[in-house]
Amino acid sequence: MGNALKILSLFIFSVAIIMGGAVNAEAKKKKKIPKKPSYVGAVKCNGSCHDAYYEAWKVSPHGNTFNLLKAGERAEAKTRVKLDPEKDYTTTPLCLRCHTTGYKQRGGFKPAGSKNKKGKDTSSTIDPEEPNKEQVGCEMCHSVAGGAQMRVVMKNTKGDFKKADTEKYGQRWDYANVCTRCHTHPKTPFLPSVHDKYKFNYEERKMKVHPVAKFYNEDNMDQKLEKKKDRAKEVSQSEKTPLVIEDFKIKKGKLKFKKGTKPYNKKKKSFNYKK
Repeated sequence: MGNALKILSLFIFSVAIIMGGAVNAEAKKKKKIPKKPSYVGAVKCNGSCHDAYYEAWKVSPHGNTFNLLKAGERAEAKTRVKLDPEKDYTTTPLCLRCHTTGYKQRGGFKPAGSKNKKGKDTSSTIDPEEPNKEQVGCEMCHSVAGGAQMRVVMKNTKGDFKKADTEKYGQRWDYANVCTRCHTHPKTPFLPSVHDKYKFNYEERKMKVHPVAKFYNEDNMDQKLEKKKDRAKEVSQSEKTPLVIEDFKIKKGKLKFKKGTKPYNKKKKSFNYKK
């Protein structure tokens, strides 16, 4: 009886060690959430997570917005709103806020000629084959200050998360609201008063953002967002009370956000909702 008890105790102890090791191994797999939000770029969303979405985005209007700022592009439209069609607008602050990802925010796009205090070139690398922060990427619509934190939450949970789990790290769900940031901004020259085509209809436009179905293949089929239907039933805080929309001005050739109009308060680490 004594030997049987010893064997049983040894067995239980061994199982506990194995289980403990498995838990520790799982814990080590989980990445640490960055302390501060920052922009990481659409390329980070590609690969093992959202390949079909990235490929669909590449050929969408959002995936090509920076290109429209180049000289000679969309000449007729620029002429219509009294912009010089032969001018290069790829370093113009007023344009970059809505034609790139995270301009003037931590980790965001930096145009050609950008330098740090030591004079070192900090311009964002642009690869025509792999568009990234130089276009209007995922984070411009899905986050308030970049996706560095929420993408870790998504990875650690393997996609099984509630809206609130990512919302506290800066994911926003008020999509119809956030689109107005650029599409109906008072400083855009492309107003409905100029042409009817500039009238913004969220329900119509969103269909053009992610025509993702045709971009699934045998290599990325396992990335289908199975939990998406469950999350559609949830109502997040930003859906109940939309976040404020950034407003900005150009002062001495530089873009400055107006006080109280940024959805994320860096000092308080909190979000600003519309009152």
